[in-house]
Amino acid sequence: MRRLRRATARRGTRRDGATRGATRDDERDAGRASATADGASATAGTTFRDLGVGARLARALERAGIETPSIAQRAAMPAIARGENVAMQSHTGSGKTLAYLLPVICDVVDDETGTVRRDAGNGVRALVVAPSQELAMQIVRQVERLLGDLGREITQQAIGGANAKRQEEAIRRKRPLIVVGTPGRLAELSRSGILQTHGVKMLVVDEADDLLASNFRRDMARISEHTGKAVPGGRQTVIVSATLKQETLDAYSYLAPNLTHIVATYDKPSPTALTTPGEDEEAEEADVADARDEKSASAAARQERIQGVVSLPPHITHCSVISERRHKVDELRRAIHATDVQRALIFCNFGRRLEEVQAKLSARRMPVGVLHGGMDKMERQKELAKFRRGEFRALVVSDLAARGLDVDDCDAVFNLELPTDETHYVHRAGRTGRMGSPGVVVTIAEPQEAFVLERFERNLGVKINDIATKGGEVVRAAPDRDPRRGGGKRAPKPRSV
Repeated sequence: MRRLRRATARRGTRRDGATRGATRDDERDAGRASATADGASATAGTTFRDLGVGARLARALERAGIETPSIAQRAAMPAIARGENVAMQSHTGSGKTLAYLLPVICDVVDDETGTVRRDAGNGVRALVVAPSQELAMQIVRQVERLLGDLGREITQQAIGGANAKRQEEAIRRKRPLIVVGTPGRLAELSRSGILQTHGVKMLVVDEADDLLASNFRRDMARISEHTGKAVPGGRQTVIVSATLKQETLDAYSYLAPNLTHIVATYDKPSPTALTTPGEDEEAEEADVADARDEKSASAAARQERIQGVVSLPPHITHCSVISERRHKVDELRRAIHATDVQRALIFCNFGRRLEEVQAKLSARRMPVGVLHGGMDKMERQKELAKFRRGEFRALVVSDLAARGLDVDDCDAVFNLELPTDETHYVHRAGRTGRMGSPGVVVTIAEPQEAFVLERFERNLGVKINDIATKGGEVVRAAPDRDPRRGGGKRAPKPRSV
């Protein structure tokens, strides 16, 4: 299956500044956004100026390499700008953060002068809640990236794991218009009176499904009750996630009545089978882009049939390797080399496994980093910086540690241990294939876990290709020995493609 190596190799030629805002694939596929409440739609030809962004801010977006709006931005920005309560759902890496930040920036910054509007006031205008430190810092960086020094003046992060006194002093000194933080620290600052949120006009709940966890419940209740109380007509609420099940929407009904559920997805043809062994190589090369789109489109089609279940990034190739438990790390190492990825995320379910996997790969001379719950903020930042600079070929993470990670050049995701459900599969897969770039997701499963892969295929509407490695190459697994195709419980025998 040589297409995997080609898909990762093409990433370098396709990554330019424009892909970070909205890719040529968006334009080619005529991306479609649907709003379940009012049927709002947007076309791929829409510009930022069409969405109400001023000329100065539009130029700042271009300098940041964001030339045209992404599908999530086209879908959600009009409703957010009108002040509606919005539940925004789109695949990870589709530009959801800017979809809610741009209306906030337009509301507080005078585009003609490039300064804060006179009517912006002195208090917090927008409060963004995120489940992880990394996601909160990423959101703050987006504002600073567009506004430079002004962005640093009007924005403040409030996250756990950082010096609380310094954050308190910064809030008093700067009187920020935008505050981004994690639930515990935001609630703590609210109780102390340091953070005044009664005048907040917009509350954003990013990664909304994660913030429903029981450990966030008390803090989220505090934030909700004390945000926007003094705003005439009430505050605006925006909830955001790649996965918004109906029960999630119901759970947030206390935060925001009359939510407009906006699902930004793609309109693509029905999926077809992969190229079979023995077909002409030129035909395989010609079909590779279409096959990648068609496989992903199945998830989008299923999304429309089952409201709010998942949103998978397009242009991702999904694969599986069947291996006995004792050989899984070796299979992982071989798969990383065979797919020729240079920047991969490796997911494990349990914290104690992270450093063990890192040690085994490092022993085979593969530069690998790790993120786990026992690391403080500075340690995590250093490890992430090394990964982004390319000093690590892979980073071993858990689901919690990876939430909010935004690495533009992540070639592939490897599930060394199975995701607990489809939602976790979606969030893991979203770490690659960002903004339409191609990516690969490889799940390494034990023979007795093969039925879970079939369930993922059914419920997510994707084709998970059965592969193996041989001689440093990715090959198609022989179906007669594949447990997923009725071949017993032994790992598949490789066969060259």
